[in-house]
Amino acid sequence: MPPHNAIPVIDTPEHHLGAILLVLLTRAPDDATLKAAVHLADNAAIASWALRPDGLVTLTIEHYRQLLDYTAAPQVLDLALYLDGDRTQIRTLMDHITQHVDDILAHYPPPSHEG
Repeated sequence: MPPHNAIPVIDTPEHHLGAILLVLLTRAPDDATLKAAVHLADNAAIASWALRPDGLVTLTIEHYRQLLDYTAAPQVLDLALYLDGDRTQIRTLMDHITQHVDDILAHYPPPSHEG
């Protein structure tokens, strides 16, 4: 069992590893800030999923997180670190996540179930 103060695991798709490393090296967070930022990102992602657009209503939280991680993991972590993991800034990060999801939907709209 990892110690209570263990640095959180950041589940990062392979194509984002370089960008995540760059974010971590640039921001150089201490352990507490990194933990808070990852926690903020997790909570903002869950809240964003709860408010997801109708076109994504069938996505489970796991699928939504996979979509978000695949498309915007470095950007979300970078902003969460910039905000120092301050949970009072959750709306700022939620808006950032929503913008990324909106950008994805603009390029790749969900299939229509009409017809």
